[in-house]
Amino acid sequence: MIIQKGKIKLKRPILFCAWPSLGIIGKYVIEYLVSELKPSVYAEVDLQGYVVSENVIVENGIIYSLPFIKDKIYYLKRDTEDLLFFCSDFEPSQLYMAKFGNDLLTFLNQTELTMVVTFSGIPSKILHTDVPKIYYASTSSLKTIPYFSTTNLQKLTSGIIEGMNGVVLSLAKEMGIDGICLFCEVPFYTVDMYNPQCTLKILNLLDDLFSFNLTYERIYKDIKLMDERIRSMFKDINEKAQQLFSKLQNHTYKNEEETEPVIFDFSTSEGITFEELKKRIKFSLPQSAKNKINELFKLASENIEYSKQLKEELDRWGVYKEYEDRFLSLFLKKKKDGKEKQE
Repeated sequence: MIIQKGKIKLKRPILFCAWPSLGIIGKYVIEYLVSELKPSVYAEVDLQGYVVSENVIVENGIIYSLPFIKDKIYYLKRDTEDLLFFCSDFEPSQLYMAKFGNDLLTFLNQTELTMVVTFSGIPSKILHTDVPKIYYASTSSLKTIPYFSTTNLQKLTSGIIEGMNGVVLSLAKEMGIDGICLFCEVPFYTVDMYNPQCTLKILNLLDDLFSFNLTYERIYKDIKLMDERIRSMFKDINEKAQQLFSKLQNHTYKNEEETEPVIFDFSTSEGITFEELKKRIKFSLPQSAKNKINELFKLASENIEYSKQLKEELDRWGVYKEYEDRFLSLFLKKKKDGKEKQE
């Protein structure tokens, strides 16, 4: 249920909305915009009818009922068009995603909603200290999307917009409402963490396009805290590695053919430095990427047209050499199948 708070007339508003996603980017962006721009409450959103409880809360041995879940839609009046902001920690249950998206857009379309903007992350081999890239996917040509038509954003050639961030855009397209999703690269080892570096990149873009005149003091503090946290994690791994080397240094065992014990010498080991860890992280392939690559190999084996998409994915992760033989075998298979058909 969505209940409007007061009689507010909006001018062809733009909706910025977010649900949980990789890097928790959208939620961070919306919350930061709300805290900086101080918009007013436009409506309350009661999610009770859209969420099926699968768990209960236990505290000190007592079972509690789940609390009522309510979120707010905020509005900001502007000279040209008004802006709406909505984010939630909770996605509707899968069975109710389309219903909630439809209810939300139908409610807001009474104000002649003109555009929907959502956000998502892309797991990448970059480091948290690197400047991430932004990509886009839109419901129509970027040249026809207000504000964004003048940008030089790189389009996402293939991928998935998970959950409500994608569902609401699909429904917007059906209703004839412009929609765009902004993707930002997320270091794969931070996909479950707030990512202020990605948030800063997107906020800078939105600030340029919509003239928000944001201050970034809190973002810079969060970037510093995140860096300290990750460096601390690396330091802890390094210390534990050195402790392990120290223990192994004097470890002995007797070889079956030797009468004297053989001693492993780890005296030259210095543990793992932060720089070494950065290099290892940068060139390791996350499981999610491996799964996608394997899926593309499967699709390409059935339809060779998927090979272009597969090659792009391998190049994006810089692992083409590792998969080169397997990739080339797709074309050998196609050639062999073609000969068999001719015979």
